[in-house]
Amino acid sequence: MSNGMSGLYVGISGLNVAQAALNTTANNLANINTVGYTRQQITYSTSSYYSIGNNATTKLVCGTGVDVSEIRRVRDELIDKAYRQEKGRLGYYDSQYDAVTEVESLFGELDDNSFKKTMTDLLTSINEVSKNPASTIARSSLLQTANTFMDKASSIYSSLKDYQTTLNTKINNMVNKINSLGKTICDLNKKITDVECIGQKANDLRDQRDNALDELSGYIKIQYQEDKDGTVTVTAEGAAFVSKNAVYNMATEKIEGTDLLKPVWPLLDNRDVFVDAEQISAIDNNDIGELKGLLISRGYKAVNYADVPVEPTKPDATGYDLTDATQLAAYQAAKDNYDIDYKQYGADCTYYNKYIDPSVILSTMASLDKLVNGVVTSMNDILCPEKTTSFTAADGTAYTDVSVLDMKKTSYGNDADKSVGVELFARNNTERYIKVTGNDGTMYYVRNNKNELGLPSDYTLGNIKINETATQNKAKIPLTNAKGEEDFVKGKALVDAWTVKFASLNPSTYAKENFSSFYNSLVTEFADTGKILNNMVTNQKTMADGYNGQRLQTEGVSSDEELQNMIKFQQAYNAASRYVNVVSEMLEHIVTRLGN
Repeated sequence: MSNGMSGLYVGISGLNVAQAALNTTANNLANINTVGYTRQQITYSTSSYYSIGNNATTKLVCGTGVDVSEIRRVRDELIDKAYRQEKGRLGYYDSQYDAVTEVESLFGELDDNSFKKTMTDLLTSINEVSKNPASTIARSSLLQTANTFMDKASSIYSSLKDYQTTLNTKINNMVNKINSLGKTICDLNKKITDVECIGQKANDLRDQRDNALDELSGYIKIQYQEDKDGTVTVTAEGAAFVSKNAVYNMATEKIEGTDLLKPVWPLLDNRDVFVDAEQISAIDNNDIGELKGLLISRGYKAVNYADVPVEPTKPDATGYDLTDATQLAAYQAAKDNYDIDYKQYGADCTYYNKYIDPSVILSTMASLDKLVNGVVTSMNDILCPEKTTSFTAADGTAYTDVSVLDMKKTSYGNDADKSVGVELFARNNTERYIKVTGNDGTMYYVRNNKNELGLPSDYTLGNIKINETATQNKAKIPLTNAKGEEDFVKGKALVDAWTVKFASLNPSTYAKENFSSFYNSLVTEFADTGKILNNMVTNQKTMADGYNGQRLQTEGVSSDEELQNMIKFQQAYNAASRYVNVVSEMLEHIVTRLGN
């Protein structure tokens, strides 16, 4: 030492460093149960040296002790990124699994009041009517089970639309939450730079920012980086979200023609946050974020059976005499129409596969409506057989290729008027037929496809009800022939309709099915989807928990380890204290002896 006093400075530096280490350890222990807290660790460096002279070859220096180099957070950025990515995937699949679970519960397949049971009860009542078409009891049972069938189907369809609305609200709330987290990160950026620009470490503020990034990563796919000044910039789905001084909020706007919302970037001319109907895959690393999962589950509109593409029937050349010019022209026209229809079918399939099939709600809505439409139209068409014809009305109006009640095939009610054209299922505010008198005096029952307001009206869920005419007078159900005898042929046709393969479930399923097998396939499809999503959720939860476990091992506070550090730093403090006492005694002894 150049002088005895420098020894005191060395000892004091040891005291200060040991005290700082004790304070850091105490802070760790105090926050052992604080969520998101990162264990802090003290690092040391030598204090500056000062010169005490020179010799022939080197400069002579003397140390002044130890300094606190940094009180740092013990955190692994690579594990953080891996955890946030897997958490985002978990949010994506978990939101869709919740939707599948909701859909499964609506059909009640595990309850006594399942939709399958209403179908079975309806078929049972049809069988009873086929045995005794004139029976008032059998007809009453048919009306009752048909009404239950429609109520259950309408209730499920309405619940699916309500769940769409619920998800729509969640999407709006999530966009607001994402914006709030963006503001939090931006505000913390400013606070961190204010603290660290004067040489201090904003560890607690950094913990808060990391917690915000953790939460944000579950909602939307993010990328981020920390700049030299300590600020973090964030991009969300490839667009700038948080910069050094600002947050670029998302907004929502209605999808055209609906009340459903989609997230957009206002500063990018309201560009959609998500790429339009992108193909989702883990390979492309875009299966991330609860918000995206909610959007896919909810879908982009309410759908019905008409949104399920139906492959057109190719004209059979054997049905034409191709040696006849007229027949050849007819075949060519049919083939040309088929080519046009098939091209449209391809476009419809592309739309279905992009927008409807990925959404369990939309695909279920469309398939359920297709099933109900099949049941309703087949039963109505049996009770009210039709043909296509052309005629001129008494007022001179020309009706070309219109569908009319086929009076040669129709049955009659066993009421006094021998009613015809009374369907079992009706459309809201829409009569099935319009009575038109031909110029030859013939009465035509022309199929009507518009409601009282003149708008198109179809047999879709939400627009179907039990025919009030049949309910008020069961005798008007056309199940007797022109002679007033029971029409067992008609009754058998109603039963046989349930064995007819009427449609395929979706464009990817080519085989047609009857009503029962169609429903079984529908239930199986969303049940299989649920199993797949459940496996994905389980796997992602394991991955996320695994990375989080690694984070806790690195950055979490261990009471045993901190108590060991407490003892170590206490001993270091005591050692420094004893060293100061020794130097103090030495100086006192020297001064005393010199005085003597």
